[in-house]
Amino acid sequence: MDRILGEEGPPHNRTRFTLTEYGGNPLFDIRKYYFARNSSEFKPTRKGIALNRDTFMELNRVLNAHNQDIMEYLSIGHVPLGMLRYQQANEEAKQKNFRLANEVEIEEVNDFRDEHLFHVQHRGGKDIVELNISHPFAKAISESELENSTPAEIRHMFASMIAAYARARSLLLNAPASNPEILFEHTEFDWSSFLRNYVEET
Repeated sequence: MDRILGEEGPPHNRTRFTLTEYGGNPLFDIRKYYFARNSSEFKPTRKGIALNRDTFMELNRVLNAHNQDIMEYLSIGHVPLGMLRYQQANEEAKQKNFRLANEVEIEEVNDFRDEHLFHVQHRGGKDIVELNISHPFAKAISESELENSTPAEIRHMFASMIAAYARARSLLLNAPASNPEILFEHTEFDWSSFLRNYVEET
């Protein structure tokens, strides 16, 4: 009887880590599975590798000997320098029993080739919001436009940002990628696209 130790990936296309056997030989199997609609169960693909005892022992040795190199190469647990400084500042603030209020600055960029509404950078304890003013929504929330807007219109604009985020998040939940950096990049792109549609529709 196979023993599934773990799974990774989207619901319809997963990688399984399984203890199994073939021809009486115990194996550690890492394999892609797909969801077969006609049988309503997961089926194995040819994409994978079955490790016998000796091969697994060598893999285990490599992982133990080069764990840090592998983690750094895959950017696992990597924290950008700016974010690290921000976290350190927050820790210092906690020790002094006060809450560090983040500074937020807006920098306007005009890049019609970029579909994103915004990009955010963390520099020390400061958040820099790069607002792409070529995006229709950025134009809709410009100071001149907001001066001519009623509180109800501004409130509706804010609600549309939340709604667009929720729609982008729903796509994220079904995304095939598992890398957080890729997932959040997709979310920011989809969020910007929904906000563009909002302005064009209204």
